[in-house]
Amino acid sequence: MQDDVLSIETPLVLKWSALPETMSPSSLRQNNLLTFSLIETFAEQQSAVHEVHSSSPELQRIENKLNLLIEMVSQLSGQSQQHSVPVPVRLSCKAIKWLSDSAPAETASLLVELYLDGEMQHALKIIARVVSVTESDGRYLVQARFTSLDEAEENHLEKWIFAHHRRIVAQSRARNPSS
Repeated sequence: MQDDVLSIETPLVLKWSALPETMSPSSLRQNNLLTFSLIETFAEQQSAVHEVHSSSPELQRIENKLNLLIEMVSQLSGQSQQHSVPVPVRLSCKAIKWLSDSAPAETASLLVELYLDGEMQHALKIIARVVSVTESDGRYLVQARFTSLDEAEENHLEKWIFAHHRRIVAQSRARNPSS
Protein backbone atom coordinates (compact mmCIF):
# COMPACT_ATOMS: atom_id res chain seq x y z
CA MET A 1 0.00 0.00 0.00
CA GLN A 2 2.54 2.53 -1.11
CA ASP A 3 -0.05 4.65 -2.93
CA ASP A 4 -0.20 8.38 -2.35
CA VAL A 5 -3.54 8.06 -0.58
CA LEU A 6 -4.55 8.50 3.02
CA SER A 7 -4.64 5.28 5.00
CA ILE A 8 -5.56 4.57 8.59
CA GLU A 9 -4.72 1.87 11.09
CA THR A 10 -7.79 1.01 13.11
CA PRO A 11 -9.63 -2.00 14.50
CA LEU A 12 -12.56 -3.02 12.28
CA VAL A 13 -14.76 -6.05 12.06
CA LEU A 14 -13.63 -7.76 8.90
CA LYS A 15 -14.84 -10.96 7.28
CA TRP A 16 -13.40 -12.47 4.15
CA SER A 17 -14.23 -15.43 1.98
CA ALA A 18 -13.39 -16.81 -1.43
CA LEU A 19 -15.19 -14.84 -4.11
CA PRO A 20 -18.51 -16.52 -4.93
CA GLU A 21 -18.89 -17.30 -8.64
CA THR A 22 -22.28 -15.62 -8.83
CA MET A 23 -21.16 -12.30 -7.32
CA SER A 24 -22.60 -9.31 -9.18
CA PRO A 25 -20.53 -6.09 -9.11
CA SER A 26 -23.72 -4.05 -9.60
CA SER A 27 -25.35 -5.59 -6.50
CA LEU A 28 -22.14 -4.89 -4.54
CA ARG A 29 -22.23 -1.29 -5.73
CA GLN A 30 -25.87 -0.88 -4.62
CA ASN A 31 -25.03 -2.45 -1.24
CA ASN A 32 -22.02 -0.18 -0.75
CA LEU A 33 -23.83 3.02 -1.71
CA LEU A 34 -26.61 2.06 0.74
CA THR A 35 -23.99 1.37 3.43
CA PHE A 36 -22.37 4.79 2.94
CA SER A 37 -25.81 6.43 2.95
CA LEU A 38 -26.68 4.73 6.25
CA ILE A 39 -23.35 5.76 7.78
CA GLU A 40 -23.94 9.38 6.76
CA THR A 41 -27.51 9.28 8.12
CA PHE A 42 -26.36 7.90 11.48
CA ALA A 43 -23.56 10.50 11.64
CA GLU A 44 -26.05 13.29 10.92
CA GLN A 45 -28.39 11.93 13.57
CA GLN A 46 -25.61 11.85 16.17
CA SER A 47 -24.49 15.41 15.38
CA ALA A 48 -28.11 16.64 15.42
CA VAL A 49 -28.54 15.31 18.96
CA HIS A 50 -25.82 17.69 20.14
CA GLU A 51 -27.23 20.76 18.37
CA VAL A 52 -29.73 23.19 19.88
CA HIS A 53 -33.04 22.95 18.04
CA SER A 54 -34.99 26.07 17.17
CA SER A 55 -37.44 24.36 14.82
CA SER A 56 -41.20 24.45 14.96
CA PRO A 57 -43.04 21.96 17.18
CA GLU A 58 -44.29 20.11 14.08
CA LEU A 59 -40.74 19.68 12.71
CA GLN A 60 -39.54 18.59 16.14
CA ARG A 61 -42.30 15.96 16.30
CA ILE A 62 -41.37 14.62 12.82
CA GLU A 63 -37.70 14.55 13.77
CA ASN A 64 -38.48 12.62 16.98
CA LYS A 65 -40.47 10.05 14.98
CA LEU A 66 -37.64 9.72 12.48
CA ASN A 67 -35.12 9.22 15.29
CA LEU A 68 -37.35 6.54 16.79
CA LEU A 69 -37.63 4.74 13.43
CA ILE A 70 -33.86 4.87 12.90
CA GLU A 71 -33.29 3.48 16.38
CA MET A 72 -35.80 0.67 15.80
CA VAL A 73 -34.22 -0.30 12.46
CA SER A 74 -30.73 -0.32 13.95
CA GLN A 75 -31.91 -2.51 16.84
CA LEU A 76 -33.63 -4.94 14.46
CA SER A 77 -30.58 -5.22 12.24
CA GLY A 78 -28.41 -5.66 15.34
CA GLN A 79 -30.51 -8.63 16.45
CA SER A 80 -30.29 -10.31 13.05
CA GLN A 81 -26.53 -10.40 12.82
CA GLN A 82 -23.77 -10.54 15.39
CA HIS A 83 -20.37 -9.08 14.65
CA SER A 84 -17.05 -10.77 15.11
CA VAL A 85 -14.24 -9.25 17.11
CA PRO A 86 -12.57 -6.23 15.47
CA VAL A 87 -9.09 -6.84 14.05
CA PRO A 88 -6.38 -4.24 13.41
CA VAL A 89 -6.39 -3.24 9.75
CA ARG A 90 -4.55 -0.74 7.59
CA LEU A 91 -7.15 0.65 5.20
CA SER A 92 -7.01 3.01 2.24
CA CYS A 93 -9.50 3.57 -0.56
CA LYS A 94 -7.34 1.31 -2.76
CA ALA A 95 -6.24 -1.57 -0.50
CA ILE A 96 -6.34 -3.25 2.89
CA LYS A 97 -3.90 -5.14 5.11
CA TRP A 98 -4.86 -7.32 8.11
CA LEU A 99 -3.74 -10.20 10.32
CA SER A 100 -5.65 -13.44 9.90
CA ASP A 101 -5.65 -16.85 11.54
CA SER A 102 -6.01 -18.48 8.13
CA ALA A 103 -4.41 -17.62 4.82
CA PRO A 104 -6.10 -17.10 1.48
CA ALA A 105 -4.32 -18.34 -1.62
CA GLU A 106 -1.86 -15.85 -3.04
CA THR A 107 -3.45 -13.86 -5.93
CA ALA A 108 -6.90 -15.20 -4.97
CA SER A 109 -9.96 -13.03 -5.39
CA LEU A 110 -11.82 -12.47 -2.13
CA LEU A 111 -15.06 -10.95 -0.95
CA VAL A 112 -14.08 -8.65 1.91
CA GLU A 113 -16.82 -7.40 4.24
CA LEU A 114 -16.00 -4.36 6.38
CA TYR A 115 -18.21 -3.08 9.18
CA LEU A 116 -17.25 0.59 9.28
CA ASP A 117 -19.65 1.58 12.04
CA GLY A 118 -19.86 -0.48 15.22
CA GLU A 119 -23.49 0.57 15.74
CA MET A 120 -24.57 -0.43 12.25
CA GLN A 121 -24.96 -4.02 11.14
CA HIS A 122 -24.58 -3.30 7.42
CA ALA A 123 -21.25 -4.23 5.80
CA LEU A 124 -19.31 -2.66 2.99
CA LYS A 125 -18.63 -5.50 0.52
CA ILE A 126 -15.59 -5.27 -1.73
CA ILE A 127 -13.94 -7.63 -4.17
CA ALA A 128 -10.19 -7.67 -3.55
CA ARG A 129 -7.23 -9.49 -5.06
CA VAL A 130 -4.63 -10.86 -2.65
CA VAL A 131 -1.27 -9.19 -3.27
CA SER A 132 0.77 -10.98 -0.62
CA VAL A 133 0.49 -13.31 2.36
CA THR A 134 3.26 -13.44 4.97
CA GLU A 135 3.30 -15.91 7.87
CA SER A 136 4.44 -14.76 11.29
CA ASP A 137 3.98 -16.67 14.58
CA GLY A 138 1.18 -18.83 13.21
CA ARG A 139 -0.78 -15.85 11.85
CA TYR A 140 -0.86 -14.40 8.37
CA LEU A 141 -0.41 -10.80 7.26
CA VAL A 142 -2.69 -10.47 4.25
CA GLN A 143 -2.43 -7.58 1.79
CA ALA A 144 -5.17 -7.17 -0.79
CA ARG A 145 -5.96 -4.57 -3.45
CA PHE A 146 -9.57 -3.57 -4.10
CA THR A 147 -10.79 -4.39 -7.60
CA SER A 148 -14.55 -3.73 -7.53
CA LEU A 149 -14.84 -0.14 -6.29
CA ASP A 150 -15.96 2.43 -8.82
CA GLU A 151 -15.07 6.11 -8.52
CA ALA A 152 -18.14 7.01 -6.43
CA GLU A 153 -17.53 4.17 -3.96
CA GLU A 154 -13.83 5.05 -3.75
CA ASN A 155 -14.72 8.68 -3.01
CA HIS A 156 -17.15 7.66 -0.26
CA LEU A 157 -14.56 5.35 1.31
CA GLU A 158 -11.90 8.06 1.10
CA LYS A 159 -14.24 10.55 2.83
CA TRP A 160 -15.00 8.00 5.55
CA ILE A 161 -11.27 7.31 6.07
CA PHE A 162 -10.52 11.05 6.26
CA ALA A 163 -13.36 11.65 8.76
CA HIS A 164 -12.28 8.66 10.84
CA HIS A 165 -8.68 9.94 10.84
CA ARG A 166 -9.83 13.40 11.96
CA ARG A 167 -11.92 11.84 14.74
CA ILE A 168 -8.93 9.82 15.99
CA VAL A 169 -6.71 12.91 15.98
CA ALA A 170 -9.36 14.96 17.84
CA GLN A 171 -9.80 12.22 20.44
CA SER A 172 -6.03 12.00 20.91
CA ARG A 173 -5.78 15.76 21.39
CA ALA A 174 -8.67 15.73 23.87
CA ARG A 175 -6.88 13.06 25.96
CA ASN A 176 -3.52 14.90 25.77
CA PRO A 177 -4.35 18.64 25.82
CA SER A 178 -0.66 19.59 26.14
CA SER A 179 0.08 18.25 22.61
